[in-house]
Amino acid sequence: MSDVQDDLDAAPAGIPWHERRAADLGLRLYASFVSPAAILRAFRRDALQARTLAQGLSEEQGRARVRIARFPGIEDSSRDWSVYMTLDHLVMVNTAVMVLIHAICTDHNHGAEIGLEDVRPHDDAGPDRIVALGAAVERYTDVVQRLGALRSRERHPHPWFGPLNARQWHAVAAIHNRTHRAQIEKILRRLQS
Repeated sequence: MSDVQDDLDAAPAGIPWHERRAADLGLRLYASFVSPAAILRAFRRDALQARTLAQGLSEEQGRARVRIARFPGIEDSSRDWSVYMTLDHLVMVNTAVMVLIHAICTDHNHGAEIGLEDVRPHDDAGPDRIVALGAAVERYTDVVQRLGALRSRERHPHPWFGPLNARQWHAVAAIHNRTHRAQIEKILRRLQS
């Protein structure tokens, strides 16, 4: 068994093992066959849609924690977040991935360790997360566009997928935005029922 396979099997149980394996294969294919520019468009589209969905809410609705059914890509521990908590999580993850991509592409031995506990949203996340997500998306866009093809020799471990290069981290960020945009849509449906 490969080291990547060992890492995958030893990863936290956030999502079922078969889902992790399918996601791992999918993200590696996505990163290999889709250009960084096209991935960036998907990254922006889903993050900005998440922001737009939150803009129409009252503060009370945005702060309301809503339990949703688990769907692929969502951990059980994140099934009862509010819309603002979800945006807070996106701000943290997108910022962390941006820093990792920059470090990987510039071959800096950054030594950064970002654990799942480092990107847990704050319970008291508020409407300021709407503006914060927009700013995080623009910073991420600027860094990725300046780095171009996202070529890298260095890799950095993902807690579920093992060592990833810059293009693969970029793919993770886009898929992650799509997953949490879908989460916000599910939260809104529950709020409206």
